[in-house]
Amino acid sequence: MSLHKVFIALGLIMIIDSWVCGGWSARAAPPNPKAGAAISGQCAVCHGNNGISVANNIPNLAGQHYQYLLAQLKAFKNGTRKNSLMQEMVLSLSLQQMKDIAAYFASVKIRVSQSEGGEPEYSHSEVSAQ
Repeated sequence: MSLHKVFIALGLIMIIDSWVCGGWSARAAPPNPKAGAAISGQCAVCHGNNGISVANNIPNLAGQHYQYLLAQLKAFKNGTRKNSLMQEMVLSLSLQQMKDIAAYFASVKIRVSQSEGGEPEYSHSEVSAQ
């Protein structure tokens, strides 16, 4: 076998190996805050419209960091963070949907003010999702 044929065979093996192992898979779409806003309606029941919580014992999602939100969604989905309600909510979400939801809530700009009793009050000022 000539050296030329050996290189061709090795090249084909590397191409096939890369393809089989997912090296040529399509790139994931970037997080889309607008898509996240469209599918975040179920979150509003507990986390409030635009991610401002409806109760003191439920965290605000608005204005949180994207990576933090995505990590929490992944942890609920894979069971490393336990909460039966949240685990049920994320069960059917794809990774792309989790990225979109995290991007949406991270894009919500919040304002913090103080109530007459001295407690912080949160509100959204705008959603920068485009």
